[in-house]
Parts: sequence; C-alpha cells; structure tokens
Amino acid sequence: MKNKKFTVKDITTIALMAALVFVATNIKIDIPTPLGKTMVHMGNIICVLSGMLFGPVHGGLAAGIGSAIFDLTDPVFAPEFWITFIMKFCMGYIAGKIAHSGKKSGAKIIIAALCGIFSYRIIYVAKEVILHYFILKSPWETVLAVLVSTNLISILSMIWNVIASILLYSMLAPHLKRAGIIDHYAPIKKEKQNT
Repeated sequence: MKNKKFTVKDITTIALMAALVFVATNIKIDIPTPLGKTMVHMGNIICVLSGMLFGPVHGGLAAGIGSAIFDLTDPVFAPEFWITFIMKFCMGYIAGKIAHSGKKSGAKIIIAALCGIFSYRIIYVAKEVILHYFILKSPWETVLAVLVSTNLISILSMIWNVIASILLYSMLAPHLKRAGIIDHYAPIKKEKQNT
C-alpha cells in the first residue's frame, strides 16, 4: 500500500465533501470589524466532520478545497484563498488524524472535534497577528482589540461547531459504516494470525 493512489471513489468523496463545505460556509452571518469583515458560518462543522468521517488526508483536502473555493467567490476573501486552504486543511487533517488513530470511541470523536476546531482558531489568530501587525503595520492596540472582539464571537461559534460536528458524526457514521464507506478510509492494520 506504499504507492496508494487516489481512486475515483476518493476523488468523488473529496469533491462531495468540498461541495458541502462550500454550501455550509455560505450559511453565514457577516460581522464587520475595524480591520475588515469576519463571519460566523457553518462551514467549520463540515470541515471537522470531513476529517472525522474520511480521515486526515481526504477530510483535510475536502475542508481546504471547499473553503478556498468559497474565498475565491468573495472579493474580500479571495486574495487569502491559499491561506484559507492551508488553515482549513489543517483543521480537517487534525480532526481526522485523531479520529482515525487506534480504536474508535466516543471520547476520541469528542477530542477530535475539539482539537480540529481549536487548532483552526490558533492558526487563525496567528495569521491575523502576522498579517495585520507585521505585514500591514497596524498598531498593536488595534490588532489586539480586533482579536479580542472576534474571539469573543468565536467562542460561541466554536462551541456550536464542536457540538454540531459530533452530533452529525454520530448520526452519519453508523450508516456509512454499514454501507462500507468509512472502512475504505480507515487505516489498514495487519492482524496477527494464529498459526
């Protein structure tokens, strides 16, 4: 399995989940801030869900591609589409890596959702500081004020994202497992045979 290539099934899954990320990101509330527009949206739920259902690489690609395409449709966010791809890929990848490591359990799925959402927030804050303070040379007080205001909004959004992604996973995973879809993306483990 060293040279495993993407199959038609893999590409279709990534494309389908990327489309769902795009659609979910369009369900949003725009919030103006002193340094530009931000928003609360449903896309992060599907980004994390993609990783939890389909693993780190497939879920990460779906999260990154869907979010990057959304950015390309909005003139405000379009210049940063590649940054969004990296950030959302990391979110899906981390959630998928945790969810698909070892034996599945309810606690692991909760940790995967929390870590996926929280990792995105850390990367987002780092990006905002680098962009506005170091590149655009905005005063630190302004950057800090924006980070505080957006983080207050984001805390509620993060809680909702974690809860919703866990609920969706618990509803979808059993059906996808019965259909043999999730097993395709589970890590392959060699079982010891008794001789």
